[in-house]
Amino acid sequence: MKRFLFLCLLLVPTAVSALTPSSQAQDPPERLDHYRLVPRLSTLHQTGGIAGFDLRYRLLGKYDFRHGSGWTAEASFENAEIWGSVLSDGPTPAYVIDVDEILNLEGLKGEALPVAGPFDVFQFTGETGDGSSVRLLAAVIGPWMYIHGGTRPPEGSADFFEYELRAVARSRPFADFNGDGVVDAADYTVMRNSGALSGGGAATGDDLTAGAGYAEWKAQFGERVPDFTAHDAMMNAAAAGLGAVSSVTAAPEPTSVSILVVGCLIGACLRRARLG
Repeated sequence: MKRFLFLCLLLVPTAVSALTPSSQAQDPPERLDHYRLVPRLSTLHQTGGIAGFDLRYRLLGKYDFRHGSGWTAEASFENAEIWGSVLSDGPTPAYVIDVDEILNLEGLKGEALPVAGPFDVFQFTGETGDGSSVRLLAAVIGPWMYIHGGTRPPEGSADFFEYELRAVARSRPFADFNGDGVVDAADYTVMRNSGALSGGGAATGDDLTAGAGYAEWKAQFGERVPDFTAHDAMMNAAAAGLGAVSSVTAAPEPTSVSILVVGCLIGACLRRARLG
């Protein structure tokens, strides 16, 4: 009987070690992914102000996305170089806007939402330079990222602009050389005529196809830009449900679970000892 109890006590450290995750498991390594915007699917809508602005901008540029893995992992935008030019059927002033500055992209705090879904959803919050609040949602689906959200002025304020963002980006060069949203034989013709088959890429600079060549065209043949509008409702539901999830009693921490299991083990040993 005493030997059995002694053996159980010897097993306690082993049980705690097995049930308590290491620091490496708790903090998975971060990733830094590089994205380029799809200009024809990326816009910024500006409204408000005393003059009643209502302008839409086409967005072009790139950014880095740093993030961990798992629920509640932190995330951030880095090295954002995103510019917007006015979309209009009539004459417009020849100027561009700095989207990173307007939305304070690199200053936003991001976190993964605890959602069990077919793709990861991140929420970004913060403030702009004029005190407006910013809230963005981002879905990462394979090599694609879809971002939507915007700004809201402080309560009781006047003459403030509001911005609504809808943007699609890709983490690797997309071999859609003719910009119709699908990689097919027509893109091969554009690539061949551009001289990309003999080396290099079919485009340079910040364009989405920069660096893409025959290898990318062959690997991506048949791929098309996903329809992200269908994901809006799911992303909004995920963010809305975040408050409900946090209000529910939290699941026990791994360490707490370890203590509970060890306690049960000792209890079973003592009961066995009494019965013996």
